[in-house]
Amino acid sequence: MGSARLAAVLWILGATVYLVCETVAAAAVPGYSYITDYISELGVREVMNVGAFMVHGILFGLAAVVLVRGCPLMGARVFLIAAVANTAGNILVGTFQSGTPNAHWHVIGAGLAIVGGNVALITAGIAGRAVRAPTWFRRASVTLGGFGLVCLIALITDGANGSRALPAGMVERGSVYPIIIWELLAGITLLRRR
Repeated sequence: MGSARLAAVLWILGATVYLVCETVAAAAVPGYSYITDYISELGVREVMNVGAFMVHGILFGLAAVVLVRGCPLMGARVFLIAAVANTAGNILVGTFQSGTPNAHWHVIGAGLAIVGGNVALITAGIAGRAVRAPTWFRRASVTLGGFGLVCLIALITDGANGSRALPAGMVERGSVYPIIIWELLAGITLLRRR
């Protein structure tokens, strides 16, 4: 299997693992709402910590390493650094749960995962031209990553004064789900290319 196809499979697998684990964890937490509750509230379930955060994060970074190995493009290096930041962040999020004495590591991890992931998407869109990625895919990558970062900024600024006008769970997912959607798009796009 070529490196592009392997990266594609890893990204599709990672996105699937995340979505399945989140669904299982949410079903196990009574009254959990995807709209109002933070994703981190699902950290009370190991399936979320190990599967959705750690395994998913590792697969995201591993796919990036496989794809850009030996690629001399500057954009590839930036993409790889951002993807590795996402991986490190997801591992921290899965290791240190929110609401615990070491919750600051959880917050740092969430920042690394969200910013790293969305920057990776934007970089993939910009650098994609050099590898002849389809125009629609490049535009979708930049749009998804930009949307994710805007949602993160909205999440932070909306809660800065202690009260929220926006539903936290929905806005937080707006910063995370673009990464999941991109993994599926990237995987399918790579598998369809010869």
